[in-house]
Amino acid sequence: MPTTILPIQSEQPSISEEQIAALVDAFYTRVRQDETLGPVFERAIGSEWGPHLERMRAFWSSLLLASGRYKGNPMIKHLMLLPRIDGQHFERWLNLWRQTAADLLPPPAAAIFVSRAESIAERLLSSVDQYHGSLVAADSELL
Repeated sequence: MPTTILPIQSEQPSISEEQIAALVDAFYTRVRQDETLGPVFERAIGSEWGPHLERMRAFWSSLLLASGRYKGNPMIKHLMLLPRIDGQHFERWLNLWRQTAADLLPPPAAAIFVSRAESIAERLLSSVDQYHGSLVAADSELL
């Protein structure tokens, strides 16, 4: 895949909808081809990639531009994935995100995206672990 650097106009990093769309689209192209993440997303999304990409563009726009475009609960979506996702999935997701951001964006903008992704991954993984841990504890109490 050819690398295209998307410009940032000012000294202080600003993020545009175009940068968000380019990053999200390139990232999920890589995810779909990834042997660790591809099957997880295939089970969860199937052929509904268009709506998923639009949702992810809206998510990042809301997160970084305060656009309010995203309406959803990413925590619930990740808690309900079966088989369960774990640290290996999150680390692979972060590595692909870091690589894609570095390939497409100037370093200051890439750092913003990566920092937010790392925070999101940490919270999601912690919640997934806690949720599934409580399910295991509840099951053992029923036995």
